[in-house]
Amino acid sequence: MQKNKTKDMLVVGFALFAIFFGAGNLIFPSYLGAMSGNGWGISALGFLITDPVFPIIGVVATAMVGGMADDLGKRISRKFSVLIGTVSILTIGPFFAVPRTASTTHEIFTVQVFGNGDKDSISPWITSVVFFAVTLILVINPSKFIDIIGKFLTPVLILIIVVAIVMAIFKPAGNVVDTTSLLSKLNVDNLFKKGFSDGYQTMDALGSALMSGIVVTDLINKGYKEEKERFKMTCGVGIVAAILLAIVYGGLTYVGATVSDQFSSQVLADNKVAILVGIFGKMFGSVGKYAIGLAVTLACLTTSIGLVGTAGNFFTRVFHKEDDKNFYRIIVCICTGIAFFLSLFGVQKLILFAAPILLAIYPIYMVLFIITLFDKWVKYNWAYGGAVIVVALISIPSGITAAFGLQKMQPPEFLGNYMGFLSKLPLNDYGFNWLLPAICGFVIATIISAVGKVGKTRGDV
Repeated sequence: MQKNKTKDMLVVGFALFAIFFGAGNLIFPSYLGAMSGNGWGISALGFLITDPVFPIIGVVATAMVGGMADDLGKRISRKFSVLIGTVSILTIGPFFAVPRTASTTHEIFTVQVFGNGDKDSISPWITSVVFFAVTLILVINPSKFIDIIGKFLTPVLILIIVVAIVMAIFKPAGNVVDTTSLLSKLNVDNLFKKGFSDGYQTMDALGSALMSGIVVTDLINKGYKEEKERFKMTCGVGIVAAILLAIVYGGLTYVGATVSDQFSSQVLADNKVAILVGIFGKMFGSVGKYAIGLAVTLACLTTSIGLVGTAGNFFTRVFHKEDDKNFYRIIVCICTGIAFFLSLFGVQKLILFAAPILLAIYPIYMVLFIITLFDKWVKYNWAYGGAVIVVALISIPSGITAAFGLQKMQPPEFLGNYMGFLSKLPLNDYGFNWLLPAICGFVIATIISAVGKVGKTRGDV
């Protein structure tokens, strides 16, 4: 099979960008910019670390240890690697991210274009039926959807976003202002931490191990059978996607900042989707709703296609039916059906429901990505387990506490006291209170393994 490496790298890189770039990726950077005003660069930096830095690290790290989602975490155990793969695919797939793509399309495209902004004028059922029918048609053939995304849908999406960014630079619709008083009303005291934690809502790091699998599978289909060549191509694909994501996120944050003088704290707190619609409306006038509607529909559709296809590939692999296309099609139909019903809850509720779960599991994936990057130098398998256990003892209680807050309930006293202790950990103000404890867990587990000669080593995997 004749290969054009540059073309393949760009096509798959564009597709990876588009799969990562979904509903949350449009909503949150522009919202952060509108909220941050002249501090938009700080919040953008925090956001960029969560996405795209960690997701691309996840893609590369997974490629280093085999390239499939169930290769991540296998140094702990096979069951653990399947568990974290399943948790991530359910979170970014049918339970949260995929339903949110349809809900966002309804609220920004269908309601704005066909309902003149009136949410009650058109049922979300209509949008979701059409949206998921298109998703299913394009994803049902597992060998084609990456090329469809990379060659056709992504270039149009990028063009719309670039036009918006250029407009914000040369013809801004408002002013970049100091938003200190606004931030105090929103209880935001650290823009970097706000950007970092809002980056969780894109869910891209959770999907990066799974995306690595879909990239590797597509590269194999394109003729890259040799492992070293495939790994180099995967790194190149990751770099292409990371550059595109960083430019777009930074640009969208700035776009939001240029109208930071035009939104109240109430609007910012209540409806992040309305912020995005408002920004494009102020920039493009009556044409704005069509521009943002098309951009959102393309972004959401490419993500939905990619994530449903990824779920199909993952569960087909887990059940050892790698070449069973009928099994793949059953899985994508089930995922599409679940996502359809959950999409009817709407964007804001899906964001709220996801927040505690993301707080609980995101740091676990982050520490796994970091350690996996250095896998060939990590001798003892317990080192992985030590770091993950310590991080889980920090992140899971944080998620549980957030769930109590979501229900407007006070957590039990012992949990409140424990969270008070966690807030005193180093780097807590920056959202990294798990980092130093993870290093300690890694070192202690390594010492125990080395001195006590317990646990398996790298060669035993």
